[in-house]
Amino acid sequence: MQTKILQLAEGQTLEVLIHGAADKQAVIFHHGAMAASEIMAPLYRAAEKMNIFAIGITRPGYAQSSRREGRRAGNYYLETQAVADHFELAKFVSLGWSSGGPAAISDSQDYRCKGAVTIAGDAPRVGHDWLDYVEKYPPKNDALNPSESFDFSALKSITGDKLADVFGDLLSAADLEIGQGVHKDELAAGIRHGFSSGDFGVIDDSESDATDWEIDFSKIKVPVAVFQGDEDRMCTPAHGYYLADKIANAKLFIAEGEGHISLSYSQGDRIIAKALEYLNSKS
Repeated sequence: MQTKILQLAEGQTLEVLIHGAADKQAVIFHHGAMAASEIMAPLYRAAEKMNIFAIGITRPGYAQSSRREGRRAGNYYLETQAVADHFELAKFVSLGWSSGGPAAISDSQDYRCKGAVTIAGDAPRVGHDWLDYVEKYPPKNDALNPSESFDFSALKSITGDKLADVFGDLLSAADLEIGQGVHKDELAAGIRHGFSSGDFGVIDDSESDATDWEIDFSKIKVPVAVFQGDEDRMCTPAHGYYLADKIANAKLFIAEGEGHISLSYSQGDRIIAKALEYLNSKS
């Protein structure tokens, strides 16, 4: 993987992580909150196996991407638009994990976007029926109530050995296997890099994700795949069901026994295959 720093309008810098041979078509990755593009490592590996050009965008406020104060899901596509222009893409499919999900949906506004994929993605928590979804679709392993408080300061120097301690009961059993296994150090490195310039990224994500995205879900024309683990304690299953019900052309894929982190690791090949299906579609 290679890191590039793009210079955008009005002095804005944008960190992108590219992998694979440059092409006129690509998959574009949007990472979750509390990290940077490296956190999408299992999807980069899956894309490599399928010989797809992959571009990861580090959202404004994380790592070397300068802050764009006041950014909202409705205009997240602006960074993607600049990236697509820079790499002269003819078409792309956007994939977003967790807080990257809103960015993937936002990208559907670009004419080159042929589809969107959310992976344990956030939903806007402002619908009149949102609480009905929360009640109806809790995580299946919710033996504990995940803590509502979180020590973000601990993430700036987190190591793989500390992942389980820091995230605690936010992790499902499957998440713990990843967080304590061979991938723990790459996860921790992605988190540290995301916080290397401060915590503006996660602050802006928090303000944006739960508000009205200012995107008319009923007018989305491209296909949308919603991948959701049924044991996710961070973006609980309610998020996936809500997105699938509200977004036109959306299809829900429930992965039994998977949590927030494990989903990309266990389903990476399946997720990229779906993105490739959209990318190669003639419609």
